[in-house]
Amino acid sequence: MSEPKKMRMDSVAGKGNNGQRKGKPGKRNYYNKSTARFMQPGQRGFLVTCNGRLHDCIRDSYRILNEYADLLYGAVPSANEAEPAANEKPVDDESEEEDISVTLQKEAAAAGIKKPMRFQNVDSGATNCLFIRTTLKEPTTLAHKVLQDLSTTRKAKSRFILRMVPIEAVCRANLKDIIDTVGSLSDRHFLKEPKTYAIIYNHRLNNELPRDDVIRELADLISSKNAGNKANLKNPELAVIVEVIKGLCCIGIVPEYYAMRKYNLAEVVAQQPPPVAKGDSATDEKPADEKPKEVVEEQATTIAPEKAQE
Repeated sequence: MSEPKKMRMDSVAGKGNNGQRKGKPGKRNYYNKSTARFMQPGQRGFLVTCNGRLHDCIRDSYRILNEYADLLYGAVPSANEAEPAANEKPVDDESEEEDISVTLQKEAAAAGIKKPMRFQNVDSGATNCLFIRTTLKEPTTLAHKVLQDLSTTRKAKSRFILRMVPIEAVCRANLKDIIDTVGSLSDRHFLKEPKTYAIIYNHRLNNELPRDDVIRELADLISSKNAGNKANLKNPELAVIVEVIKGLCCIGIVPEYYAMRKYNLAEVVAQQPPPVAKGDSATDEKPADEKPKEVVEEQATTIAPEKAQE
């Protein structure tokens, strides 16, 4: 056999069936997986912040969300015929970026248990901030139940999760899409009965969206739903959450935002008990996460609508 032909055969043998060299994923597979793992318009779920222990935060988020989803809606029935979606293939085990949900799915498959997944971690695009998308129609109900239980029991469920904010819709970070999305969500919150409200505007990695314009337009929109809707910055019945991350905007309308300590799990557990309670338990042991929390929240500021000052 001639030497050139031998070299040609060796080079072909070093490639897989798809023509790519072994150990290197094809471009098509790479883009399919990356698309499935990023936050996208049309999703709903939970915006979860942490203090740097991302993998631990993801695991705790899955555990808590599944626990309360089973409590509220019942356990997901076994579905052995259900297979992972084609565009959510597992990544290399050696990768530090391996999705925890994929790991849990592998463990369940190894145990012979296959269930439809209610929750799936996707990349939010911001550091120490993850997005858990969900198939549940009302993520606010679940998140509020978690906070209520923490407020009652005073028992921490995670050392790694800081805030867990329910998101009813994700849209593009432009004024028109934000107004349209809040408009469609606000009908069931602000239309029938007058409510007090506050607009909470946070932004990460985006300085282009006109903050004041967003607040002004949303205040006008909510007022148009019911003339009795009034701004209340200290104790609103509902808070309109506008979380801008890069080119996307996460929107939620949540109750008891300040009573539940801005949906901060650690602070709800450590907060001062009601006046009827005996003693002052707020001076008891404080969670270790409290100091790092300040670093996260420095990135976001609470902005009130200008109309509230009238």
